[in-house]
Amino acid sequence: MIISIFNQKGGCGKSTTAINLAAYLAKHGKKTLLIDMDSQANSTVGVGIDDEELTSSVYDLLNNQEFDRENILKVIIETDYPKLHIIPSDINLANAEITLSSLMSRETILKRILEQIKDIYQYIIIDCPPSLGLLSVNSLVASDYLIIPVDPSYFSMKGIKNLVSSFASIKANLNPSLEILGVLITKFNGRKTISKDIKETLINSFGEKVFNTVIRIDSKIEYSQDNGKPIISFYEKCHGFEDYTAFGGEVVKWVTQKI
Repeated sequence: MIISIFNQKGGCGKSTTAINLAAYLAKHGKKTLLIDMDSQANSTVGVGIDDEELTSSVYDLLNNQEFDRENILKVIIETDYPKLHIIPSDINLANAEITLSSLMSRETILKRILEQIKDIYQYIIIDCPPSLGLLSVNSLVASDYLIIPVDPSYFSMKGIKNLVSSFASIKANLNPSLEILGVLITKFNGRKTISKDIKETLINSFGEKVFNTVIRIDSKIEYSQDNGKPIISFYEKCHGFEDYTAFGGEVVKWVTQKI
Protein backbone atom coordinates (compact mmCIF):
# COMPACT_ATOMS: atom_id res chain seq x y z
CA MET A 1 0.00 0.00 0.00
CA ILE A 2 1.56 3.27 -1.14
CA ILE A 3 0.20 6.54 0.27
CA SER A 4 1.29 10.06 -0.65
CA ILE A 5 0.88 12.94 1.79
CA PHE A 6 0.42 16.00 -0.39
CA ASN A 7 -0.79 19.58 -0.39
CA GLN A 8 0.47 22.29 -2.72
CA LYS A 9 0.37 24.73 0.19
CA GLY A 10 3.28 24.68 2.60
CA GLY A 11 2.96 24.85 6.36
CA CYS A 12 -0.04 22.54 6.64
CA GLY A 13 1.66 19.76 8.61
CA LYS A 14 2.47 17.60 5.60
CA SER A 15 5.84 16.30 6.80
CA THR A 16 4.64 16.00 10.39
CA THR A 17 1.76 13.85 9.18
CA ALA A 18 4.01 11.67 7.01
CA ILE A 19 6.47 11.13 9.87
CA ASN A 20 3.87 10.28 12.47
CA LEU A 21 1.70 8.11 10.26
CA ALA A 22 4.77 6.08 9.30
CA ALA A 23 5.85 5.89 12.96
CA TYR A 24 2.37 4.80 14.03
CA LEU A 25 2.23 2.03 11.44
CA ALA A 26 5.69 0.75 12.39
CA LYS A 27 4.88 0.93 16.10
CA HIS A 28 1.83 -1.24 15.47
CA GLY A 29 3.77 -3.96 13.70
CA LYS A 30 3.55 -2.86 10.07
CA LYS A 31 6.83 -2.87 8.17
CA THR A 32 6.88 0.66 6.79
CA LEU A 33 9.03 2.66 4.38
CA LEU A 34 9.00 6.46 4.59
CA ILE A 35 10.16 8.25 1.45
CA ASP A 36 11.25 11.88 1.72
CA MET A 37 10.60 13.59 -1.62
CA ASP A 38 11.10 17.11 -0.26
CA SER A 39 14.51 18.80 -0.55
CA GLN A 40 13.94 20.43 2.85
CA ALA A 41 14.46 16.91 4.27
CA ASN A 42 12.05 17.46 7.16
CA SER A 43 10.94 13.82 7.22
CA THR A 44 14.55 12.67 7.12
CA VAL A 45 15.54 14.83 10.08
CA GLY A 46 12.23 14.07 11.79
CA VAL A 47 13.16 10.40 12.26
CA GLY A 48 16.66 11.19 13.51
CA ILE A 49 18.73 11.08 10.30
CA ASP A 50 21.31 13.81 9.68
CA ASP A 51 20.71 14.89 6.08
CA GLU A 52 24.14 16.55 5.91
CA GLU A 53 25.94 13.26 6.50
CA LEU A 54 24.19 11.16 3.85
CA THR A 55 26.27 9.33 1.27
CA SER A 56 23.23 8.71 -0.95
CA SER A 57 19.61 9.80 -1.05
CA VAL A 58 16.41 9.58 -3.07
CA TYR A 59 17.97 12.05 -5.48
CA ASP A 60 20.58 9.49 -6.52
CA LEU A 61 17.89 6.92 -7.26
CA LEU A 62 15.84 9.37 -9.32
CA ASN A 63 18.75 10.98 -11.13
CA ASN A 64 20.46 7.70 -12.04
CA GLN A 65 17.13 6.00 -12.77
CA GLU A 66 18.31 3.18 -10.51
CA PHE A 67 15.85 0.33 -11.01
CA ASP A 68 18.07 -2.42 -9.62
CA ARG A 69 16.71 -3.84 -6.36
CA GLU A 70 20.12 -4.30 -4.77
CA ASN A 71 21.20 -0.71 -5.43
CA ILE A 72 17.86 0.66 -4.19
CA LEU A 73 18.20 -1.26 -0.94
CA LYS A 74 21.61 0.35 -0.35
CA VAL A 75 19.95 3.77 -0.10
CA ILE A 76 17.34 2.64 2.44
CA ILE A 77 18.22 3.41 6.07
CA GLU A 78 16.88 1.56 9.09
CA THR A 79 15.77 4.13 11.67
CA ASP A 80 15.99 3.72 15.44
CA TYR A 81 12.34 2.67 15.37
CA PRO A 82 11.69 -1.04 14.71
CA LYS A 83 10.06 -1.77 11.33
CA LEU A 84 10.48 1.86 10.17
CA HIS A 85 12.88 2.43 7.26
CA ILE A 86 13.46 5.56 5.19
CA ILE A 87 14.71 6.60 1.79
CA PRO A 88 16.14 9.96 2.87
CA SER A 89 16.41 13.30 1.16
CA ASP A 90 18.93 16.11 1.16
CA ILE A 91 19.46 19.49 -0.49
CA ASN A 92 20.58 17.84 -3.74
CA LEU A 93 16.95 17.00 -4.41
CA ALA A 94 16.38 20.68 -5.18
CA ASN A 95 18.10 20.01 -8.52
CA ALA A 96 15.76 17.19 -9.46
CA GLU A 97 13.15 19.31 -11.26
CA ILE A 98 15.83 20.39 -13.74
CA THR A 99 17.71 17.10 -14.09
CA LEU A 100 14.55 15.02 -14.54
CA SER A 101 12.79 17.35 -16.96
CA SER A 102 14.52 16.04 -20.09
CA LEU A 103 14.18 12.32 -19.30
CA MET A 104 11.83 9.96 -21.08
CA SER A 105 8.89 8.73 -18.96
CA ARG A 106 10.04 11.14 -16.28
CA GLU A 107 6.71 10.99 -14.42
CA THR A 108 7.09 7.26 -13.69
CA ILE A 109 10.65 7.04 -12.38
CA LEU A 110 9.66 6.66 -8.72
CA LYS A 111 6.98 4.12 -9.63
CA ARG A 112 9.53 1.98 -11.43
CA ILE A 113 11.88 2.22 -8.44
CA LEU A 114 9.19 1.18 -5.96
CA GLU A 115 8.10 -1.75 -8.11
CA GLN A 116 11.45 -3.34 -7.21
CA ILE A 117 10.96 -3.15 -3.43
CA LYS A 118 7.27 -2.67 -2.57
CA ASP A 119 6.89 -6.38 -1.80
CA ILE A 120 9.11 -5.86 1.25
CA TYR A 121 6.81 -3.36 2.95
CA GLN A 122 3.20 -3.37 4.10
CA TYR A 123 3.04 0.42 3.83
CA ILE A 124 5.05 3.00 1.92
CA ILE A 125 4.43 6.61 2.97
CA ILE A 126 5.65 9.41 0.67
CA ASP A 127 6.21 12.95 1.92
CA CYS A 128 5.71 15.13 -1.17
CA PRO A 129 7.11 18.64 -1.66
CA PRO A 130 4.65 21.55 -1.40
CA SER A 131 4.31 22.13 -5.15
CA LEU A 132 3.00 20.23 -8.15
CA GLY A 133 6.33 19.72 -9.88
CA LEU A 134 7.89 16.52 -11.17
CA LEU A 135 8.67 15.23 -7.68
CA SER A 136 5.05 15.43 -6.54
CA VAL A 137 3.81 14.06 -9.86
CA ASN A 138 6.20 11.10 -9.52
CA SER A 139 4.90 10.50 -5.99
CA LEU A 140 1.24 10.56 -7.00
CA VAL A 141 1.82 8.38 -10.05
CA ALA A 142 3.51 5.79 -7.79
CA SER A 143 0.75 5.87 -5.15
CA ASP A 144 -2.44 3.97 -4.48
CA TYR A 145 -3.89 6.67 -2.23
CA LEU A 146 -3.56 10.35 -1.40
CA ILE A 147 -3.99 11.96 2.02
CA ILE A 148 -4.49 15.73 1.98
CA PRO A 149 -3.51 17.60 5.17
CA VAL A 150 -5.33 20.94 5.43
CA ASP A 151 -4.78 23.64 8.03
CA PRO A 152 -7.87 25.74 8.79
CA SER A 153 -6.95 28.98 7.07
CA TYR A 154 -8.30 31.07 4.21
CA PHE A 155 -5.25 30.46 2.01
CA SER A 156 -5.45 26.73 2.58
CA MET A 157 -9.08 26.61 1.46
CA LYS A 158 -8.28 28.77 -1.55
CA GLY A 159 -5.58 26.34 -2.67
CA ILE A 160 -7.50 23.11 -2.17
CA LYS A 161 -9.51 23.69 -5.36
CA ASN A 162 -6.27 23.70 -7.35
CA LEU A 163 -5.14 20.57 -5.52
CA VAL A 164 -8.33 18.69 -6.39
CA SER A 165 -7.96 19.80 -10.01
CA SER A 166 -4.35 18.54 -10.05
CA PHE A 167 -5.44 15.22 -8.55
CA ALA A 168 -8.13 14.81 -11.21
CA SER A 169 -5.64 15.52 -13.98
CA ILE A 170 -3.11 12.98 -12.70
CA LYS A 171 -5.83 10.37 -12.19
CA ALA A 172 -7.17 10.92 -15.72
CA ASN A 173 -3.83 10.96 -17.51
CA LEU A 174 -1.19 9.16 -15.47
CA ASN A 175 -2.59 7.03 -12.64
CA PRO A 176 -6.23 5.90 -13.05
CA SER A 177 -6.10 3.86 -9.83
CA LEU A 178 -5.18 6.84 -7.61
CA GLU A 179 -7.82 7.61 -4.98
CA ILE A 180 -8.18 10.19 -2.22
CA LEU A 181 -8.00 8.24 1.03
CA GLY A 182 -8.98 11.25 3.09
CA VAL A 183 -8.62 14.88 4.12
CA LEU A 184 -6.89 15.52 7.47
CA ILE A 185 -7.49 18.79 9.33
CA THR A 186 -4.28 19.91 11.05
CA LYS A 187 -3.37 22.76 13.40
CA PHE A 188 -6.94 22.78 14.64
CA ASN A 189 -7.96 25.26 17.34
CA GLY A 190 -11.47 24.56 18.56
CA ARG A 191 -11.71 27.99 20.18
CA LYS A 192 -11.42 29.77 16.83
CA THR A 193 -14.51 30.23 14.69
CA ILE A 194 -12.50 29.92 11.46
CA SER A 195 -11.34 26.43 12.45
CA LYS A 196 -14.91 25.29 13.03
CA ASP A 197 -16.16 26.97 9.85
CA ILE A 198 -13.48 25.43 7.64
CA LYS A 199 -14.05 22.00 9.17
CA GLU A 200 -17.73 22.31 8.27
CA THR A 201 -16.88 23.51 4.75
CA LEU A 202 -14.54 20.55 4.19
CA ILE A 203 -17.16 18.08 5.40
CA ASN A 204 -19.71 19.66 3.06
CA SER A 205 -17.24 19.34 0.16
CA PHE A 206 -15.62 15.96 0.88
CA GLY A 207 -18.19 14.25 3.08
CA GLU A 208 -16.94 10.99 4.57
CA LYS A 209 -13.50 11.59 3.04
CA VAL A 210 -12.75 13.96 5.95
CA PHE A 211 -11.08 12.04 8.77
CA ASN A 212 -12.96 12.12 12.07
CA THR A 213 -9.68 12.92 13.79
CA VAL A 214 -8.36 16.47 13.77
CA ILE A 215 -4.78 17.29 14.71
CA ARG A 216 -4.91 19.92 17.41
CA ILE A 217 -2.29 22.63 17.82
CA ASP A 218 0.30 21.31 20.26
CA SER A 219 3.72 22.76 21.08
CA LYS A 220 4.93 19.25 21.97
CA ILE A 221 4.79 18.32 18.26
CA GLU A 222 7.26 21.08 17.42
CA TYR A 223 9.39 20.10 20.38
CA SER A 224 9.54 16.49 19.20
CA GLN A 225 10.60 17.66 15.73
CA ASP A 226 13.40 19.73 17.27
CA ASN A 227 14.60 16.50 18.85
CA GLY A 228 14.38 14.52 15.62
CA LYS A 229 11.66 12.20 16.88
CA PRO A 230 8.04 11.47 15.89
CA ILE A 231 5.56 12.58 18.56
CA ILE A 232 4.20 9.01 18.39
CA SER A 233 7.46 7.78 19.92
CA PHE A 234 8.38 10.85 21.95
CA TYR A 235 5.75 11.95 24.44
CA GLU A 236 2.50 10.14 25.13
CA LYS A 237 0.78 12.65 27.41
CA CYS A 238 -0.11 15.30 24.85
CA HIS A 239 -2.71 16.14 22.23
CA GLY A 240 -0.26 15.42 19.39
CA PHE A 241 0.25 11.83 20.50
CA GLU A 242 -3.47 11.27 21.05
CA ASP A 243 -4.45 12.80 17.71
CA TYR A 244 -1.86 11.08 15.52
CA THR A 245 -2.60 7.78 17.25
CA ALA A 246 -6.30 8.19 16.48
CA PHE A 247 -5.50 9.26 12.92
CA GLY A 248 -3.22 6.27 12.36
CA GLY A 249 -5.97 3.98 13.58
CA GLU A 250 -8.42 5.57 11.13
CA VAL A 251 -6.02 5.09 8.22
CA VAL A 252 -5.55 1.40 8.99
CA LYS A 253 -9.31 0.95 9.32
CA TRP A 254 -10.04 2.78 6.04
CA VAL A 255 -7.37 0.90 4.13
CA THR A 256 -8.58 -2.44 5.52
CA GLN A 257 -12.10 -1.64 4.34
CA LYS A 258 -10.85 -0.77 0.86
CA ILE A 259 -8.76 -3.91 0.35
